[in-house]
Amino acid sequence: MLYLLVTLSSGMLLVWFDRRSSGNDQEAHLSRIHQLMDGRVWAERLPGTDLYGRWWHGVFHAYNNTAVNSPVVYYPSLAAMLFRYGDYRLAGMFTLVCSVLTVAAAIRLAGGYRYLVCAVAVLPAVTLSFVYPTADAVTDSVSLLFAGAVLFLHRRARIGWPGVLAMSVLCMLTALTKATCMVLLLLLAIPAAAMWRAGRRADAATLLVPFAAGLGAGLWWQWTVSGIPPLIGAGFTLDQYRASQRLLVSHPVEFLRTMLVGLVQPLDFNHGFDAHNAARNLQFLTGSETNQLTTATMTPLLMATALLMVRANTAQHAMRPPERAVAGIATVVFYALTCAALMLVGNGILTPARLGTYADGMQSRYFIPILAPMALLLPDLGVRIRRRTVTDLLIAACLIVGYAMLVCAHVTGFPEYDPATWHA
Repeated sequence: MLYLLVTLSSGMLLVWFDRRSSGNDQEAHLSRIHQLMDGRVWAERLPGTDLYGRWWHGVFHAYNNTAVNSPVVYYPSLAAMLFRYGDYRLAGMFTLVCSVLTVAAAIRLAGGYRYLVCAVAVLPAVTLSFVYPTADAVTDSVSLLFAGAVLFLHRRARIGWPGVLAMSVLCMLTALTKATCMVLLLLLAIPAAAMWRAGRRADAATLLVPFAAGLGAGLWWQWTVSGIPPLIGAGFTLDQYRASQRLLVSHPVEFLRTMLVGLVQPLDFNHGFDAHNAARNLQFLTGSETNQLTTATMTPLLMATALLMVRANTAQHAMRPPERAVAGIATVVFYALTCAALMLVGNGILTPARLGTYADGMQSRYFIPILAPMALLLPDLGVRIRRRTVTDLLIAACLIVGYAMLVCAHVTGFPEYDPATWHA
């Protein structure tokens, strides 16, 4: 209930009064939404090029990077447009409500792991993704719902055919949000292991049905958009993009080096080709790459996240080492696919000179779907909270104060600093 109150109230204020909008690639997402509203599921190709987008008032608008997104990630905005076409604020409201309710359902399903899911959901980067009509909102909220459903099945250690049908639908939705989210389907092995251990081997086997449904839906969509190079800008061809894919696959050692560099390379080395690289890698708590929150705002939110993770650890004893290994494998594969995608699209066409270098364009928001599964890697640390009521009140206070300051940072008109008029 606290999550609903805090995020819906602060989110509505941001939708209506935000002075520092931080919607990533917002114009490209809005163009994709308008194209879908026109009844075109797939983007149009500009003749003689490999640019994909739509014609608007006789002018072609290319948005290859969002043209590969499935309609699933825009369902709140599409619903809003049915009520009032072109009302972006209404689309933001629909996106916020749908996303928050989806996360609330994930928290409820997670049971003893609800604090873990909530710890991810209250990150500023997550909440700020909910207030704009972009694909991130549905991707983040559906991935958390999938994690909550997996944890629910793990705790229950059984499933009937209605549950198999529901999980099949959820798996398909998850796989259609983003290509990397197909990795999350591996997490079905966690409840399958619990069912097998409980002697319900038939139930464990039925989880192959939602796995196949999700994998099939995801691969089908990726096949339908395989002819669209998801690059920003112009001056590239599909043949060049496919050649860069072959180049990356043929140099596995250099790719492993890229993965290592992405983990440890200092971000200030990258000012030459990405001025916002450091900001993008701090998004979890600072909010967005263009509007960084102050330390005073981040501190209570960081405290709330840490306390929620401590509360979640009391339930970690139910997760066995093999099941944590599944979460670890999914995390590594997710990171590898993200690095591969950024090497291909982050800074234009991949060239031999870029092999083994930093995957330019890396952003922490890309890893929100895998954060909850990654938290399962924490073992039972033997943490036992004696005063749970006091701890919960402290968490609530940190969230309320932190979100109040976040809203203040985004809706208040602060005086601008002008060096020309400043005097010592």
